[in-house]
Amino acid sequence: MRMKNNVDFLVPLLLPAAILFLWDISVRFALVPQTLIASPTQVIRDFIELAGNGKLLVHSLSSVYRLLSGFFLGSLLGIIIGVLAGTSKFVERFFAPTMQLISPVPPIAWVPLLIILFGIGEESKIALITIASFTVVYLNTFQGIRSADNRLVEMAKAHRKSRNAVVFRILLPSAMPNILTGLRISMGLSWILLIASELIASSKGLGWFIQDSRNFSRPDDLLVGVITIGLLGAATDKTLAALERKMLAWRETFAGE
Repeated sequence: MRMKNNVDFLVPLLLPAAILFLWDISVRFALVPQTLIASPTQVIRDFIELAGNGKLLVHSLSSVYRLLSGFFLGSLLGIIIGVLAGTSKFVERFFAPTMQLISPVPPIAWVPLLIILFGIGEESKIALITIASFTVVYLNTFQGIRSADNRLVEMAKAHRKSRNAVVFRILLPSAMPNILTGLRISMGLSWILLIASELIASSKGLGWFIQDSRNFSRPDDLLVGVITIGLLGAATDKTLAALERKMLAWRETFAGE
């Protein structure tokens, strides 16, 4: 059993270890120019330095603030309006034409318009993430509500349960897997859009830090920025995954019976 646990622990580390090995060999034997890519040792040293002087923290906090502000606002609106549209034909008809128009538009296409409206400050980036998060979460919430078992709804109506009871005790629990999936997809998309918007127009943040490092030929700083985004992105996804396991623990209970 101990051997199996050790193997299970090591398997996820094999690919990162192989990448680090090939990366180090490529730089050490000049298979790639050192002006284009720094060695793992240089990146680790630079990471420690940037973390120590607070520069990396400033850019990370700026990006995380934009990300979470837009994500929470867009997700909240997506859940509320998704539930309303899923439970009301009138609300669905009201939002359907607009959603059909917005959904096919790549979120990054909003960047020029948002810069015109809000400039290159915080508002344009938060608005971009809000739009993307709202669209994804709304569609998943609406689909989850509409996929609920109609027999349970009819049974609740037969027992004269209130509309609120039907929504909060039947429809929302049934839609929760879709909603949580939408949140995780939305978070991943939000990171992509955030960095893209910071690359295009920004004066701080991890995207700007990467672009600035490229402009001034600092490959070690550039890789530190990329790795930081990966670590923060993994942390946010792990957080949502933990929330998903906790809120959907009943599925594992039933599966084990």
